[in-house]
Amino acid sequence: MIDEPPIVVLLGLPFHDLTLEETLRDCREMMHGQDNRYLVTANVDFTAQANEDADLRKIVFFADRVVCDGMPLVWLSKVFGQPLRERVAGSDMVPRLLEICAKDRLPVYFFGSDIKTLEQAGEIAAQRYPGLVVAGCDAPPMGAVVQWDNEAICAKMAASGAKLLLVCLGCPKQERWIFAHHRDTGIPLSIGVGASLDFITGKQVRAPKWMQKTGLEWFWRMAGDPKRLISRYSHDLTFLIKASLNQARLRSKREKLAEAAAQPTWAGGPQPVRKIMRLKWEGDLEKGRYDGAPIPTRIDTTVLLECSAITFMDSGGLGRLAAMVRACRTAGQDLFVVAPSAFMKHALASAHMDSLVTLVPDEDAAMTKMAAPAPARAVRTDAGTVRVAFSYPLDALHLADLIATLDQAEPTAAKALVVDLAAVDFIDSRAVGALIRVHKRMVAKGGGLYLANGQPAVREIITLLRLDQILAEWKEAA
Repeated sequence: MIDEPPIVVLLGLPFHDLTLEETLRDCREMMHGQDNRYLVTANVDFTAQANEDADLRKIVFFADRVVCDGMPLVWLSKVFGQPLRERVAGSDMVPRLLEICAKDRLPVYFFGSDIKTLEQAGEIAAQRYPGLVVAGCDAPPMGAVVQWDNEAICAKMAASGAKLLLVCLGCPKQERWIFAHHRDTGIPLSIGVGASLDFITGKQVRAPKWMQKTGLEWFWRMAGDPKRLISRYSHDLTFLIKASLNQARLRSKREKLAEAAAQPTWAGGPQPVRKIMRLKWEGDLEKGRYDGAPIPTRIDTTVLLECSAITFMDSGGLGRLAAMVRACRTAGQDLFVVAPSAFMKHALASAHMDSLVTLVPDEDAAMTKMAAPAPARAVRTDAGTVRVAFSYPLDALHLADLIATLDQAEPTAAKALVVDLAAVDFIDSRAVGALIRVHKRMVAKGGGLYLANGQPAVREIITLLRLDQILAEWKEAA
């Protein structure tokens, strides 16, 4: 079984955080496998169309891989604190996939476009990649997909022995066809590649490398076909601005919730008996100057890291803090950053690291947080439903615990995994991505993952991410 990579929810779509090399590695494993899978490459125009089309969002949601084929989306992911590491362009991926198919003797099938382009692409690819076997080429007739003889088309593909299906019908037609028929083709991996074969034949010319890297490839394409593309890109730009403002509002909402969740609620009374290690960092924390930021050689208890006297922190200082977080995580211990200075909070926010550490204003607040969280418990009901309740924020700091708990609680045969959010006051995009991964596995087994007792603030975040119909409330689904 191929592990699913982390998911970043951006502008309402779940993207897998993959590099090109990692994507090719996963594709290779899929092509050698027996399951029927499909991959989606989503650029700004695709994201804009999915924003207005619930069915297209569903197709993306259930894809085995969704890669980001747009530099503006990569930039936005970094602005909003959920960075995608790399753009994975379909036009870059297709030649590499054909090279892999040639080396591994994996036949490929071309579908869509026109027969002349397909045959020409097959001939050029076979010359360029010695050993490549083109198992078949098929150009469907003009007209709606439902009017095609899809049963005969799929039977022909199944008989070809192909391991990779490249569909060139344009977005979203190719994604709709793949979603409806990829299991009937018998081909392990299907990908909608748009005009990628046109680049192989020379029918279209890609933008220079510098334009690809700077996000100006759209301008190159528009200059080549302004009449058709100006209106499309104008629509995409309008969508991008509106969706970005919406995501900014979501980020602001999450930050306010996180800040509220960090406020002390200790009301006196006996504090929990717990062994504590107290440390203090101070002064300027910059590259090569960490005398004021000791990291203990042994961590065997909760750490309270007092940071009120930090006067400067650059990327090296942030790296020092990350090392402290990893040390505590490796030791299985909690870390609380107590009374962080204004400069430290600014440095953390600027680097989008504020969700990776627990900031508290004083020790009383740390004691409150230590007393509040309880381990998540999974309970199986008489009806076979598994219910798991969380009592801590579902954020980057607790992501590993969330994933481990969901993996352990996931039933093999029960119809539903119910996540009780009654005691959860905050959820971020990474946690939502973890819920999506488990829900996809549950749906594949004929069940589903549902949410229960979500607080208004948490439900608002899920709604703003446009995932409220997918991650449904249990009371509505029961």
